[in-house]
Amino acid sequence: MEKVHVIDHPLAGNALRVLRNRDSNSKQFREALNSLGFLLAVEACRELEVQQEQVMTPLDVPADCSFVDDNRILLVPVLRAGLGFVESFQSLLPMARVAHVGMYRDHETLEARPYLNSVPEQDNQYDRIIVLDPMLATGNSGVKALEFILDKGYEPSQVLFVCALAVRQGIEQIQAKYPQIEIFTAAIDPRLNDKAYIVPGLGDAGDRLYLI
Repeated sequence: MEKVHVIDHPLAGNALRVLRNRDSNSKQFREALNSLGFLLAVEACRELEVQQEQVMTPLDVPADCSFVDDNRILLVPVLRAGLGFVESFQSLLPMARVAHVGMYRDHETLEARPYLNSVPEQDNQYDRIIVLDPMLATGNSGVKALEFILDKGYEPSQVLFVCALAVRQGIEQIQAKYPQIEIFTAAIDPRLNDKAYIVPGLGDAGDRLYLI
């Protein structure tokens, strides 16, 4: 799984400890997800293309600086839970635009049922698309979100997929269809239960963020 990156940072454990705890309230859960999102953003942005610019320091001395043109980055949270990562990513990429993909799980078939896709058509405005979805479980919603994006004309090599937790089943489903896409996660859990929830997991991220 060379395209899968599990972040290696001790503070990720702090956030996961709160997220996994069933006694964490909604405020604590949101704050922990935001903290984890920040760490994931740092890692996911590590290979972004940089530009060069010379600025003048207060000492009237020029300094050569590199920077990421975040105007050319599109964040795509998968509703609802993906919204929990938007603030942390925009804290580092304040000019990044946000498009939304909405879908819900059919609890009988486990299929992803889409209801929203605001991803713009590819017009060379964006160099990098970052999909935000805290839970990569069966991979059904992840693959559907990626289909939405690629159907707009983007290339798989432009897309990153960021989640808090993943299981091998979801990873393999994405990689089987889109082997070029990089996946960033904080942990790979061992299995899914009979309702397709990640085990040990953290429950339903959307429900725990918004209490409904």
